[in-house]
Amino acid sequence: MKRASIILILFICIQTKFVFSQQNLPNGNQVNMAIQNIEGTYQIQVINTRDQPCIPANLNQLVIDNRHATDIVYLNLGSSVRLKIIPISEITKADFKPLEKIVHITE
Repeated sequence: MKRASIILILFICIQTKFVFSQQNLPNGNQVNMAIQNIEGTYQIQVINTRDQPCIPANLNQLVIDNRHATDIVYLNLGSSVRLKIIPISEITKADFKPLEKIVHITE
């Protein structure tokens, strides 16, 4: 009887932990909102080539981590690809126009 009670208590504890851990995961809507919030506030610039850029999987996190309050930030993603990140001061202006996601530039 003691063993059955202990097993039952452990089972309940594990199930409770599983239920609460599931509540902390973002749902699809929250993830989409986060992505939409940064769309148009950065630009992938492909320089002197018509090749398609290789976009890193952590692009959104790169944008969030490197955004500056007042200065445009450029990050090199490769020899011919850079990421342009618009500062918060520009994004919050009433006349802000979202950037194209990918542009090809000849320098």
